[in-house]
Amino acid sequence: MHISGHMIFLVTTSLSQFLYRHGMVVQIKRDILLHTFFLCSLLSILMISHGTETDILCLKSIKNSFEDPNNYLTSSWNFYNNTEGYICKFNGVECWHPDENRVLNLKLSNMGLKGKFPRGIVNCTTLTGLDLSVNDLSGPIPSDISEILRFVTTIDLSYNRFTGEIPTTLANCTYLNTIKLDNNMLTGEIPKEIGTLTRIKTISFSNNQLYGQVPMFVMFVNVNYANNRGLCGGSLRPCSLTRDKQDDFHQSFKGGLIIGYVFSFIFSVMITCMFYSKCAHWVHQLKKRKNIPLNKAKELGKYVCSITSRRTRTVVNQMHELLNSQIVHNETKEISVLLESLISTIWLEELRDATDCFAMDNAIGVGKMGMMYQGFLPNGQLLAVKRLFDSCLFKRQFLLETAILCRYKHKNIVPLLGFCIEEKERLLAYAYMSNGRLSKWLHPLESEVIRLKWHDRINIALGIARGLAWLHHTCDSGIVHFNICSECILLDENFEPKISNFGEAKFMNPNTEDHLGTMFKVNDGKKDVYDFGSVLFELMTGKTYNELSRSYDTSDLCANPLSFYNVIDKSVTGEGLENEVCTLLKIACECVKPLSNQRPTMVEVYNNMSNVRKGKNDLVNDSDTLRGLEYASSITIDEIVEF
Repeated sequence: MHISGHMIFLVTTSLSQFLYRHGMVVQIKRDILLHTFFLCSLLSILMISHGTETDILCLKSIKNSFEDPNNYLTSSWNFYNNTEGYICKFNGVECWHPDENRVLNLKLSNMGLKGKFPRGIVNCTTLTGLDLSVNDLSGPIPSDISEILRFVTTIDLSYNRFTGEIPTTLANCTYLNTIKLDNNMLTGEIPKEIGTLTRIKTISFSNNQLYGQVPMFVMFVNVNYANNRGLCGGSLRPCSLTRDKQDDFHQSFKGGLIIGYVFSFIFSVMITCMFYSKCAHWVHQLKKRKNIPLNKAKELGKYVCSITSRRTRTVVNQMHELLNSQIVHNETKEISVLLESLISTIWLEELRDATDCFAMDNAIGVGKMGMMYQGFLPNGQLLAVKRLFDSCLFKRQFLLETAILCRYKHKNIVPLLGFCIEEKERLLAYAYMSNGRLSKWLHPLESEVIRLKWHDRINIALGIARGLAWLHHTCDSGIVHFNICSECILLDENFEPKISNFGEAKFMNPNTEDHLGTMFKVNDGKKDVYDFGSVLFELMTGKTYNELSRSYDTSDLCANPLSFYNVIDKSVTGEGLENEVCTLLKIACECVKPLSNQRPTMVEVYNNMSNVRKGKNDLVNDSDTLRGLEYASSITIDEIVEF
């Protein structure tokens, strides 16, 4: 049986704590303790070689089990080196010690990996953390996951396409502190045994297709159940009031009604045929009887037949209307299913509760589309809710916002928690950004004493560039925002920028089957490049490029960026950063070139800005402008896709 150094450390630590709690440490001589720790350390060293072999086998198995379209593993995970600690330099691999081939954490997030859950990970016997989030993994979570990941404290499988039920054996991973299974396609009930995990602190099941009673946890846990319409109990609504049962009733009632109409229609047709045949027979018989006028016989037959035919037409018309309404309902339901496959709808009732019925005290902003409110979910999560003014007027914006933000996730794109389509209400729920809009910081009110330091400004600009470069060049549809400005840039608690308001977006590479993408197609992303350049000017001068154009001859300013010095925001002058500012002004000038083919791409912009941030200012003293942005490309696509 293999015993890792990590396990020995845990055993030794536990033994020491036990002795201390029982007051027995004072009875053990110091040299005996030192001798014990020396023997344990020696045993750990003797076990390292075996741990090294299994961990290398583990990584080889993981690499072979995944499709790696972006070559993250292929380019980095090379097993030809036999030196101690060489696997610690692999992308996404953290070791217990840099000179020891024992894996501590695997962080393979946002690499575009495809395949199933890698069972070969069982050979990483000292693994404590696994992050496979934001990939394209599918299939079920292994039913014996507790045997595969015995000592992990963190599991993150979020933003994949895992299906099936959550395995009950997950509750046997007793060291777990964090579980993230959100944004998958998991079904079934959440195992109640998960509530027995005593070390768990954070757990997320949001945006799946789960149902049933939620588990009761023995300790306080930050848990997120959002957008699983079938879940009930705990902090959610009582199970007896779940909407799924009501929906099932309405569907079964509607189905029964349609069946009734079908039988009624068939019965009416049969009766009509019988009456027509009888009418013909009566007319024929009456012709033979001379004492009854023929006209009266005909009138009687027409009267009887008209009654049945009118009844038949009525039934047919009612049936036709009902079937048409059912077809429309089915089409609407199919659209809803497509949207919910990305992220399920949040109920209007939940958003009303979160915002105290959209109380004005919770209103935090207003825009052309609607009012923004602050709210709290039952699990304590803070969110921002946008309530549209007119559900018909902003259909396009609502569809684009939900379609893009439900599908694409990035650290510099505002996270959409869910949306609501109910009656005439259209609502969008986002993660709350505590520092608000960038425009508020660049144009504060006279009564506000707020200031953005240069370090924050350049990090914000770099984050916006990273997000746009990812949208243009990494995500499959090639999304162009078409409305970049300081109003649509939100700042979180760390002043990390988040791009929002995708209601005007277009697509450079839409899928031919994507009707929304083909309707709003565009050839390139140079409009975003221009808008980004304007925001860059605003970050440095407090004015957009258009505002500067009305006050200065911008052609002269861009020809000599040093002449911009007089209009630079006074809060960033005098900090010895003139070289950096001048270089960024050159980049901004390139972005706002009048002809789109003269402007750089967002990848080129991001590369050059990254070089400036790292102190690579060799372009500052160059008298030429930055037309050759492709030459300053030391930053690879790896950093752009960072989540």
